[in-house]
Parts: sequence; C-alpha cells; structure tokens
Amino acid sequence: MSSEKIEVICPCCETRLQVDKKTGEIIWEEKKAKVMPSLADMVKEHEAHKKEQESLFNKRSKTQKDRSRLLEEKFKEAQKNVDKSKDIPLRDIDLD
Repeated sequence: MSSEKIEVICPCCETRLQVDKKTGEIIWEEKKAKVMPSLADMVKEHEAHKKEQESLFNKRSKTQKDRSRLLEEKFKEAQKNVDKSKDIPLRDIDLD
C-alpha cells in the first residue's frame, strides 16, 4: 500500500507541505527560510526611501503654494468683475 501522505511544494511561497491523502488536511509544513538583508543594506534602502519621500514632499509643497497663488489671483480677478457690475442678477423666483 502506498504512503498516506503527499508532499507538495507551493509554487507561490515555496513552502513544503505534507497533506493527508484521505482527509486533504495539512499534516506538516516547512516554510522557506527568508534571506535577510544586511544591516548596511537596510540602512541604505531606508536613506534612499527617506530622500525620495523628502523630494516628493517638497514637490507637492511647491505645487500647493503655486495652486494657492493661482487661486488667489483668480479670486481677485473675479472680485474686480463683480465690483464693476451694478446689475442685480435675476433669481428664479423673480421670473414667476
């Protein structure tokens, strides 16, 4: 009689699994050992990420300042046009 267990390797995470043939339950699993980067590599990656985030923050901050300036200019221009107009706009209720 053949073995009651099937050994399977997950294609995604490369975990080795032992599965019972009859029930389909996992009896045993062995996860693949993770390779940890060195501390120096982790620090370099952190510094690169930090610089990238600072650059992105500065870019968005500049964009926000420009946007605020443009909105202020548009508001002042619209305010000038409103001051010149002496006509009272018609409301829907005035048309009844």
